[in-house]
Amino acid sequence: MLLLMSLACDSSPPPAYGGTKMSDYFAFDGSRKATFNNDDTSITWQLVVEKKAQTTVVDGREIVTMEYSNNETAEVLGSVQWSTVTGDATWVHGYSLGAMGETITFDPPIAITDDDDAMRMGDVLETDTTDSNGVAQHYTSTFTGPETPCGVTANADFDHCVVFNITDGVDDAATSPLFVGTFTLVAAYNMEKISLPAYAQQWELTQIAYTSSEDGG
Repeated sequence: MLLLMSLACDSSPPPAYGGTKMSDYFAFDGSRKATFNNDDTSITWQLVVEKKAQTTVVDGREIVTMEYSNNETAEVLGSVQWSTVTGDATWVHGYSLGAMGETITFDPPIAITDDDDAMRMGDVLETDTTDSNGVAQHYTSTFTGPETPCGVTANADFDHCVVFNITDGVDDAATSPLFVGTFTLVAAYNMEKISLPAYAQQWELTQIAYTSSEDGG
């Protein structure tokens, strides 16, 4: 009887789930270069997403530029300016389209993840902003949930991912930024599946070169 009473006293409910730590997935530290194949086999070139060496710091946040290019022609397709802070939100500060495209910035930056660095499946963030051309913009970022396993052939160790959908309300193949679409991310390595309005099928990670800041990157 004493044993039963002891067990009853210890049967407290588990702590509430506080959400997934998103800065682990939207990681931009160190040096990074990822290569993607499109599921459409008629697209023979590869998409390269590479972190540019030059970064800036604004209000204590490091802003990095991820550049997208065609590996066959070296044509630059555009870029996205990101910042991630552990314990805080992931933001998009701006973007460009095309090799000579103007860099468009946002005020305020677009919130991709919550400012407590934790999100639950189905959480939605809405950002009203104005771009550097004076045009009002509205973006929505949705954490659609985890994906287990990740389902990418590049690395069998990628067994847990998260999926985000980001929309500008238009999702236009020609004009939407390269951060608009559906993205599957793996901790530390960032995006491993990319679905963009300009392509009917998704891009899947085939190779990644990543050196973390702790490793001297």
